[in-house]
Amino acid sequence: MLACCVHKNYTVIEYKDLEEYTMLSIAICEDNVPVQSQLENYIHELFSSCPVEIFSSGEELLSGLEGKERGFSIYLMDISLPGISGIETAISIRTRDPYALILYITDYREYVYQVFETLPYRFILKPVDKSVFQKALSDAMNYCTDRNKMFLFHIDRTQYQIPLQEIVYFESHLRRITLHTQKESYTFYGRLQDLTARLNHMFFVRTHTSYIVNMEYIRAVRETETELQNGEHIPVSRKYRASVRAEHLKYMKWRTMQ
Repeated sequence: MLACCVHKNYTVIEYKDLEEYTMLSIAICEDNVPVQSQLENYIHELFSSCPVEIFSSGEELLSGLEGKERGFSIYLMDISLPGISGIETAISIRTRDPYALILYITDYREYVYQVFETLPYRFILKPVDKSVFQKALSDAMNYCTDRNKMFLFHIDRTQYQIPLQEIVYFESHLRRITLHTQKESYTFYGRLQDLTARLNHMFFVRTHTSYIVNMEYIRAVRETETELQNGEHIPVSRKYRASVRAEHLKYMKWRTMQ
């Protein structure tokens, strides 16, 4: 259900949960048949109705994505695969779907530093521990559900809805807020202070009196600014410096922990 009400020139924003419309799906890309079965069983113990497809190579997975309007919500990727590697496969996936969650499952710790450009969600070592895997999978499913929620606002008499995952940052000037995505920007009336109370603090952080940033798009946090994945620089004021570092560290630990 949509939930949005307007008071004078200010829009009160609520969220719309897309879970009823969006079925999360999982791809397993693993050449070891016993591990394929193990992962599939672990998934269905938690999410019995979740669609799961199994691929034995990167080429097979990429071929399976051709012609599909939508890819998978979550990819469980072995790194050492016959043919193209899991990392190369993930780079191709990331090109077509910047929002997919990629969890690497591998024997080799040294690959940790080679996978950063594919923006992995988690890194799980073999042999796969059931409790570790299921905790990571539950987190990933919750993460997908949360970021698929919609942000609603009005411009004049038109209502807009933007998925939270597509919002890079909010910028405020006087009583106007500009919402920036990677492709477009929208300006509407409102106060950043009211947005702060309504946004999910797991994803968004206040960096300045005039800015709220989606931490998924932060490349680096510095003393007086954050650098975004697209190269933009967002100021960090002295007032928010400590909280930005603390919240971003908490976010990164949550994203990468086993």
